Amino acid sequence: MDAKKPLISVIVPVYNVEKYLPKCLDSLLAQTWQELEIIVVDDGSPDNSWDIMQEYARRDSRIRPIRQKNGGLSAARNAGVEAARGEWIGFLDSDDYVAPEMYERLYRAAVEQGAQMAVCSFAYVTPDGRPIPRTSPITKNEVLSGIQMMERLAGPQNWYYVTAWNRLYQRRLFDAVRFPVGKLHEDEYTAHLFYWQCERVAIVKEAMYYYVQQDGSIMHTESVRKRVEGAAGMLERADFALEHEVCSLAFASCNGALGCIVFAKGGSEERQALRQVREQADRIIDRLLRVPGYRTEKVKVALFRLSPGLYRAALKMRPVR
Repeated sequence: MDAKKPLISVIVPVYNVEKYLPKCLDSLLAQTWQELEIIVVDDGSPDNSWDIMQEYARRDSRIRPIRQKNGGLSAARNAGVEAARGEWIGFLDSDDYVAPEMYERLYRAAVEQGAQMAVCSFAYVTPDGRPIPRTSPITKNEVLSGIQMMERLAGPQNWYYVTAWNRLYQRRLFDAVRFPVGKLHEDEYTAHLFYWQCERVAIVKEAMYYYVQQDGSIMHTESVRKRVEGAAGMLERADFALEHEVCSLAFASCNGALGCIVFAKGGSEERQALRQVREQADRIIDRLLRVPGYRTEKVKVALFRLSPGLYRAALKMRPVR
């Protein structure tokens, strides 16, 4: 028995999700870990989301509704972090939902392993809850260092290690980190910053987060802005990795960014954004080419500099894994 169970703050950013919000909140109220603070941040929703939040708050005092002008996902998450009183912090997107045992399992894994973060796998599902087959790279319970987690960001299916919501964070990890306001792909800018602070990260193999696939969602809309901001986030990660001598991550992040750049097309405004991120990439490539070793990785980034078209063609020819 726990002498005194710590409070876990779960932050739910809300925007225009009245159709899905009840299922999301019901999944939190059904958690086996009862010591929850559920901070629901209405980011200027034009629908009835605020009314739903207030109704749930009347039913359960653990729900704390907050309302603000629309500022985007990062602004809503940051507002939740500022309001949080818990020793541990988690995030749940308002059109997704979680298994009843998720936060208890993550908390206990973190405490048992002396970890500052716990991460689980997640399942892709349709809006009506039908599973969508995916193979997760998270296949066993294990404990990794923060550096090892950063290296996972350079591996296959790295998005399982990038996302902010399939995990539980020790509160102190937010002392110097906030999500970048106004950016898409906000997790690309922050995942490495959290891992760098961790001595240990507990991995739980079970998929306890249900990631609902919505048509038209950020993750499914291949816009130029999405590609450009994704590239910019990866290049910031490459810069951080170079500074801290995690060179495999620096090369992988740079190549991920270059892949976004070569497949992005747009009008004059988009072309200006592309030029800026291309200049950012050129500066990173200059530094990468001076790193000792990594001959194969250097060839890849040098090919981009020689001909983005050839680089794009090479990406298209890669075998599907």
